[in-house]
Amino acid sequence: MEDEELAFFENEEFFNTENKSTDKEKKDISELFEEYKSIIYTALFYSFGLFVGSYFYKMASTELLDSLLKPESQSIINLFVSNFCIYFSLFLLVVFLGFCLIGYPIINIIPTVIGLVTGIRAAFFFTNYSAKGIGYSLVMLVPYIALFLTVIAFTIKLSTSLSKQLISLTKNTDEHTELSLKPYIKKYLIFALCITITSLLEAGLTSLLFTIVTI
Repeated sequence: MEDEELAFFENEEFFNTENKSTDKEKKDISELFEEYKSIIYTALFYSFGLFVGSYFYKMASTELLDSLLKPESQSIINLFVSNFCIYFSLFLLVVFLGFCLIGYPIINIIPTVIGLVTGIRAAFFFTNYSAKGIGYSLVMLVPYIALFLTVIAFTIKLSTSLSKQLISLTKNTDEHTELSLKPYIKKYLIFALCITITSLLEAGLTSLLFTIVTI
C-alpha cells in the first residue's frame, strides 16, 4: 500500500513538473513574441504591401508606368543621392511618428508602402522579362531592400516604444515622471548611419553590376 501511495505521489510530481515546464515554454514564447512583436508586424505589413503591389501592377500596367520602372544607367553619385533621399525620407517619417502620440497605431503604414513599391517593381521585372527578370530582381533589388527593411524594422520597434512611452506620460499624473530621450536619439543616429551605408552600398554595387547583370 505504501509503495502504491509513493508511486502515486511520484507520478503526480512528475505531471506537475511537466506542466511547469510547458508553462515556462509558453511564457518564453510569449515573451519572445512581445519582444519582437513590432518586427513581426513589420514583416507582415511588408508582405501585404508586396502582394498588393504585384497585383496592382498586373491590373494597372501601362507604357508610362513601365518607362518609369525600367532601370537606366546612372553615375554612383546620382544613384546614391536618389537612394538616400528615398530611404532617408521614409526613415525620418518613422522617427517623426515615434515622437507622435498617434504614431504607434499608424507606423506600420511605412513597411506597407515599401512592400507596395517593391511588389510593383518585382512584378514589372517578372512580367516583362520572365526568368531573367527574376534573376535581375534577386541580384539588383532584393539584397538592398532586405538591408533597408531590416533597418526600418528596428527603427519602427524603437519608435513604437517611444510613442508608447509618450502615451503613458500623458496618462500619468505624477509630475516627477520623466522620459529620457538620450538613448532613443543615440539609436536613431546609429540607424541613420546604417541608412547612409545601405544607400552607398546599393549605389556602388548597382553601378558596378549594371554592365554585368542586364535584362
